[in-house]
Amino acid sequence: MRYVLFIAADPTGEATEEDPQAWVEKWNGRGVRLEGMPLKPVAETRTIRVRGEQVLVTDGPFAETTEWIAGYDLLEAADLDEAIEVAASHPMASAGRIEIRPVDPLDLGPGTDSVPHDGDAPAARYLGIFRTDPTAQPADPDPAAVAAWVRDGLARGRYLGGEHLRPVHDATLVRRRNGEVLITDEAYTDVPQWVTGLVFVDGERQEVIDYLARSPMARAGIAELREFWTDFA
Repeated sequence: MRYVLFIAADPTGEATEEDPQAWVEKWNGRGVRLEGMPLKPVAETRTIRVRGEQVLVTDGPFAETTEWIAGYDLLEAADLDEAIEVAASHPMASAGRIEIRPVDPLDLGPGTDSVPHDGDAPAARYLGIFRTDPTAQPADPDPAAVAAWVRDGLARGRYLGGEHLRPVHDATLVRRRNGEVLITDEAYTDVPQWVTGLVFVDGERQEVIDYLARSPMARAGIAELREFWTDFA
């Protein structure tokens, strides 16, 4: 089963000298970790909402929280226990916190498959993070409209792939503090705007903002635009 790990910052985390690359090589070698990438600081986020015919784009994250997503990893694990083992061995389980979310495969029909890729992540410049928004008009995005948006993105070179996630009540939070692994049923931060899915999107920033603003999810919730950190070495 596939799981997404949200690698999150946590000001209460503990200093660690563990090597993240050693963790990557260990779980890549076992065929459990499929891909993953760090993200640039949350301060560089753009938040996109569409309400009525108005596109609202703001600088910064959806909310001011002390915990924020610093990267993601995608696993193919035997079960939740193995996903917890992988998460608990990550250096950020000590320095931060890790949310495990099961992937909920969504078949949108022909012509909507993710673009195949080699390496640690799709060759996208940005990660789009879709969230719920309790202040928005309640609506479930029409699968046909989502499929049309995906096909349009594939044709334009904007959409390279994505993952639809199971609801937040299926989230598992993993931390290591004082040598003890702490496992709780919760998200990485306690907010009502929980993550519903991820998309890998490419192009110039404004092109990607325009593309996310056309998604049905930006009308029913929130789209966050985060840039991958590819030059951190």
